[in-house]
Amino acid sequence: MRPGDLTATYSCPDCGTGPELDHGRPRYQLHGASAGFSPALSLSLSRSRGWALLAAGALTPAATVGIDLEHSSRVGFPGFDDVALTPAERQLLAVLPPNQADPWRTAVWARKEALLKARGTGLRLDPCSVEAFGEPTDGAVLVELDTAALGLPAGFAAALAVVGPA
Repeated sequence: MRPGDLTATYSCPDCGTGPELDHGRPRYQLHGASAGFSPALSLSLSRSRGWALLAAGALTPAATVGIDLEHSSRVGFPGFDDVALTPAERQLLAVLPPNQADPWRTAVWARKEALLKARGTGLRLDPCSVEAFGEPTDGAVLVELDTAALGLPAGFAAALAVVGPA
């Protein structure tokens, strides 16, 4: 099929589904009808500062992917640590040199959002309850992506998560 034949729609557990949404898990329609892909695709989309990453995986129905792309300009605001980091993460941050703090925060946030997207909860779950560097108890696989290898400018962090049997 041609890309122009596809229309993106988004599905949010709180807001519903439809082409008017600009958030949630992406789905695609072909000429206005559900575009069935075989094997089933799990999709996740992230945008930041004019850049986007789309993760697509041919997975079992019980497995999902989550991807997140973040720029360091979004994590340096006062109070970020209190709303986004667990107590253990705040301790790790406290020993970093100041020039490494925002890149580290950016990587932590990308990891958390990728996990939350793959789990299907998104930010309906308090990010302070998610350990970005702990071993996931649900069998999730979480990897940081090499943003330079992806062709992104400096200041970005990205992570990919897969939850469930792949």
